[in-house]
Amino acid sequence: MRRAGIVVLIIAIIGAATIWLLRGPITPAPAITITSPAAGDVWQSGETRTISWTTQGVPGSDKISITLRRIPPPPLQTEGQEFDPIVFTDLPNTGSTTWKISSQYPGGTYVLGISAYEAVPVTNPISAESAQFTITHPKIAIDLYPIYDGVNWNKTTAEEFTIGTTTYSGASMISETVDAGMNPGAVFTPFEQYYAKLLKERGWHVANDLAAGGHVGGQTGYRNGSGVILTGFHIDYQNKPANAPSECPCTVSLSLFSNVTN
Repeated sequence: MRRAGIVVLIIAIIGAATIWLLRGPITPAPAITITSPAAGDVWQSGETRTISWTTQGVPGSDKISITLRRIPPPPLQTEGQEFDPIVFTDLPNTGSTTWKISSQYPGGTYVLGISAYEAVPVTNPISAESAQFTITHPKIAIDLYPIYDGVNWNKTTAEEFTIGTTTYSGASMISETVDAGMNPGAVFTPFEQYYAKLLKERGWHVANDLAAGGHVGGQTGYRNGSGVILTGFHIDYQNKPANAPSECPCTVSLSLFSNVTN
């Protein structure tokens, strides 16, 4: 009986091997794996991030499209979008691309979808979704509160700029323009004095390397450790003769920037 069992086992192995030889090795199904964003990542509007993926069995000549889907928190309806869900189309299948995150996306939880396809119109795409990640929006430093109330302020936005060889990313606020008549200093001087006093009390120090100034505006910089705050103003002259310097009357807008929320 034992010998018969061994014979049966050998026959089964030979049969399986024969089937494998006839059919050839099993080819894995084409697939995409998204490696970035990863679960729990927090990405901020205004930042430039890298979306990355790997493919298995997907032709290198295929094109890539990327879409964005918000995970709606209750009681937000699941139908509809507050933004254009298409992020990229017709990308080369290189495994990565950079994405500057727009402020159009409401803060919340999202997933990215990546699809590979041969051509347009798209038929039989190979698709995958990323893990859930979060998009947030930058906030002005707490030390700038209470925000100067001598003007009306617009919504906070993301900003990135370079001073010297250093690039700063953070949150920016710009005021609505104020009619300053013949005296722009009456608008921006109280603003500058307000923040000079407030920030000094909170441990910030004037940074001369961040200062800027000229006929149409000025900027004061403050540092506290690695934190940076900028206060500024811009003058828009209304009387601009072709053969004379710009003169008042004018309007003035004020600005705030911070690379920390502290």
